[in-house]
Amino acid sequence: MIDMKTRQILATALAVGYLFSGAAIAQADSLYGAKIAERLVDDDRDGVINARDICPGTPTGAMVDNDGCHEKSSKLLSIELQILFDSGKYEVKPAYFPEVKKLADFLRSNPDSSVVIEGHTDDVGNDEYNLNLSQNRANAIAAVLVDSFKIRASRVKGVGYGETKPIADNSTAAGREQNRRVVAEVFARQTADVKRWTIYSVDKEKSLFSGR
Repeated sequence: MIDMKTRQILATALAVGYLFSGAAIAQADSLYGAKIAERLVDDDRDGVINARDICPGTPTGAMVDNDGCHEKSSKLLSIELQILFDSGKYEVKPAYFPEVKKLADFLRSNPDSSVVIEGHTDDVGNDEYNLNLSQNRANAIAAVLVDSFKIRASRVKGVGYGETKPIADNSTAAGREQNRRVVAEVFARQTADVKRWTIYSVDKEKSLFSGR
C-alpha cells in the first residue's frame, strides 16, 4: 500500500516528466516560440505593441496612454518672460522691449495662435493689492504687444493671479523672487499633438526665446 508521502513524490515526478515531454515543449513553442516576434510588433513605434494598441497610426513622437492613444493640446508654448518691474510698479521699461519682441515674432510666425499673459506675485502685502498689481503688469505687457509690435488685440489677453499660484516657497527670499514672474502661454486655434519628451528632445520654440 502506497502512503501519502509516496503518492506526493510520484505526483511530483509525473509533473516534472510532463514539463520536459515533447508535448509540453511543442505547446510552449506554439504559444511563445515562432510567434513571439509577431506578438511584440509595434508598427507605429509608440511603445505599445499592436496586440494592445487600440489607436494605430500614432504620430511619431506623440505621447500616448496605456492603450496607445495620443493626447492633443492647444498649447504651443509656455515661457517665462525675463521682465522685471520696479517695486509696486507695472510700467514695462524700454530695456525689456526686446524680450517682448521675441514673443511678438513667434506670434507673427504662428498667425493662428493667441497668447495669455499671466502675472504672478509673491505673498508680501495685501491679497487684493497683489491681485491688482499682477493684473496691471500682465495688461502692460499685453499693451506693448499690441501697441508697439502691432499684434492684433483679439489675440492677446492679460490675466493677473496675484499670489494664488506660487511655484516656490514664499518663506524664503529666493522663493519669493521665483514667484514674482510673468508667463506667456501661447495657444493654437486648432489642437496640436502632444509630443513625448525624451532625454534627446529639444524644445525648439523655447530656444527662440532663450537667447542665452
